[in-house]
Amino acid sequence: MSDDETSGHNRPWVRIALILVTLFLAIAVQSSMIVNELTEYSQAYLSLYYLPMILASYYMPKYGPFQAFLIGSIPLMVSYSLYNPGYRYAIILLIWLILFVFVGWMISLLVIKSKQTMLSLEETSKELQDSKDLLNIALWGAGLGVWEQNVNDGNTHADQRWRSLMGYRPEEYLPNDVFFTHIHPEFKQQYLDTESDLKHGRLENAKLELKLYRKGGEEIWGRVYMTVKHDKNGNISAIVGILQDITGSIAQQMEVMSANEKLNILSSISRDDILKEISTLQGYLGLLDLDGYILPDTNSWDYLKKANESIDKIIRQLEFTRQYQDIGSKTPEWHNIPEKVKKMAARPEFSSLDVTVDCPVEVLADPLFMNVFYNLFENTVQHGGNAKKVKIEFGHGQNEGVIVYQDDGKGIPNSMKSKIFDRGYGDGTGYGLFISKEILELTDMKIREVGVEGKGARFEITVPLANLRWLNDKKN
Repeated sequence: MSDDETSGHNRPWVRIALILVTLFLAIAVQSSMIVNELTEYSQAYLSLYYLPMILASYYMPKYGPFQAFLIGSIPLMVSYSLYNPGYRYAIILLIWLILFVFVGWMISLLVIKSKQTMLSLEETSKELQDSKDLLNIALWGAGLGVWEQNVNDGNTHADQRWRSLMGYRPEEYLPNDVFFTHIHPEFKQQYLDTESDLKHGRLENAKLELKLYRKGGEEIWGRVYMTVKHDKNGNISAIVGILQDITGSIAQQMEVMSANEKLNILSSISRDDILKEISTLQGYLGLLDLDGYILPDTNSWDYLKKANESIDKIIRQLEFTRQYQDIGSKTPEWHNIPEKVKKMAARPEFSSLDVTVDCPVEVLADPLFMNVFYNLFENTVQHGGNAKKVKIEFGHGQNEGVIVYQDDGKGIPNSMKSKIFDRGYGDGTGYGLFISKEILELTDMKIREVGVEGKGARFEITVPLANLRWLNDKKN
């Protein structure tokens, strides 16, 4: 804090004049008090004795105690020297002087502290205003509109950008629950479920992509980010949301999906044609074997065996392209984990496994998401040794959910853990876990193997909270 701010040097002569005038009055009052020996008449003007010190301490608090001593001493010394009131009154004058200096010191401290507090508040207010201005610029530049809805009465407040996005004038009244009325019927239930999770504390924040109608009926797509606001008692009082117009992005996605669909059709036709030719080739090679033209334990027999192995490899690679071309080609959807996993575990190829599911959630993921569990079940059957039991449960990570897949097989050696998700690695096709990882990454999920060799494989799938939805209002 500068001297100008704490010492009050603006217009100093006016302040000095005020101090001198009150000092003169204080001397007069003090003299009157001595002459009249503290009569009631002089005590009526006792406050004038403190007035010059108060003014000096207020305008120049940096020198408060010194000023108090100086100002307090002058009238006392003048009065005592002129009237020589005696020993008894000298003690009273000294006590008054000490009290005078103490009061001056306290006033100075209070003034300095109050001015520091005021300056700090001004600086904080300016910083908050600057931050608000920067935030508004960022929101406007990103095309984001903000609204807040009271959870009790649905009363809604929105900024100018949100109003513009939804077709409202700046001063136009917004009815209660106004945002919900603009959601396309197909997406209303999804919004209600998410809103309920936020209100009941099952989610701290959420992200949705919704089809909306502007006030004039125009159809747009919006990406919605929502979180909750708490009152002073810690109760949820409002839902705060940010709306982004993604109509252009969705249109581009639709164009890309259309192009991918055409490419997939072309790829499927080509793949089917190749498989037909391979089937024909396998048939001819089989005839060579049946007709006895090629004898066992000869070079020709080895060549025939290698040819069949190459054909099997080509078929596996074609199967991989069939699966891989569908990844990311469709919009993510909600998957009921208990229902779909149990259905998957009931397939004949997994009949040897005793599967337990304790995972009461739905996950927003690529439509091929359940292929991940198929590949994990297949991995247990083919590579788990004598694995008989599989347990799938839900846990919590840091700001994320964790789906755990645990079997009781022989586990995976540490030297293989970093390789099993690589394309082409492994004794089988080498594509199952690689495809699983690719499917999960489409919706920001990750998979890793953290089991102990000899105690079974343990796969952990981390899921962003925005991609989770609890079943039966249950939160673990």
